[in-house]
Amino acid sequence: MPHPSELLPPLDYAAMVPRALTEPHAVAALPGALSHLNVAYATMTGWRPLRLDLHVPAGSPGPHPVVVYAHGGSFLAGGPALGPWTSLPAQGIAVASVAYRLAGEVPFPEPVEDIRAAVRWVRASAPRFGLDPARVAGWGSSAGGYLMTMAALTGETALGREFGEHRDFSPALSAVVDHYGLADPARLREDAHDNTEEQLRALDGIAAQFFGAVPPASADPLRLARPGAPPFLIMHGDDDHRLGLRQSERLRDGLSAAGVPASLVVVPGADHAGPEFSSPELVGQAVRFLRESWAA
Repeated sequence: MPHPSELLPPLDYAAMVPRALTEPHAVAALPGALSHLNVAYATMTGWRPLRLDLHVPAGSPGPHPVVVYAHGGSFLAGGPALGPWTSLPAQGIAVASVAYRLAGEVPFPEPVEDIRAAVRWVRASAPRFGLDPARVAGWGSSAGGYLMTMAALTGETALGREFGEHRDFSPALSAVVDHYGLADPARLREDAHDNTEEQLRALDGIAAQFFGAVPPASADPLRLARPGAPPFLIMHGDDDHRLGLRQSERLRDGLSAAGVPASLVVVPGADHAGPEFSSPELVGQAVRFLRESWAA
């Protein structure tokens, strides 16, 4: 059976409906920000238009550095309102928080291409929204941390089926903040911390929904690691019951061995998606890392 995108060309929604229905209208949703909600960043025949929320620092024309954020939710849930990024626009950093296709819609590696399409949209839309196309970093949490890691390490090379209207723009990222992300799909059980057998079976089922019964070799981010990849700041709690700390330790060690700058912040007592990760202290540490990366 052919892929849906082979059956019909992408529809030009902007040419078919009134401009007022497709143009994002800025709203004041966060302190220090103008927010453009539900902006379509890519279309692919057979799926809904993919959307993001763009939050731009208010009071300055820019150009502003940008964080592209991918939410958590076990590849099965979540949305662009989630995440520890809400204070960034008031600090002069724009945020494009992305809704990507979930595991009930497409399996690995297709959502990685959603993230890459969102990065390209950010660069293509930079003049319109006062963004700096040279300073675009990635940030992801849990499942989103994995997707952002894979998008960063692929660089200019697609893992799945590329799509979107801006393929002449680069999907490269200048830095990555990874909050307790999946890093080694084949060792989820091995790294799990203090789980019951029922919880482990649920984890197996989630992984199988996204990766298949056996994760393919291409799902291992360390197979993509190479010198010249962007620097990583990894944060993970040492009491993470869902994704054990060994996942991030292995990622840091593998990236470093491949010549990719990577540091790991272990958060004492923090469980998966704990409130510590939204604290001013940890967000501030991530912001300092991003600014240093953009200044390098």
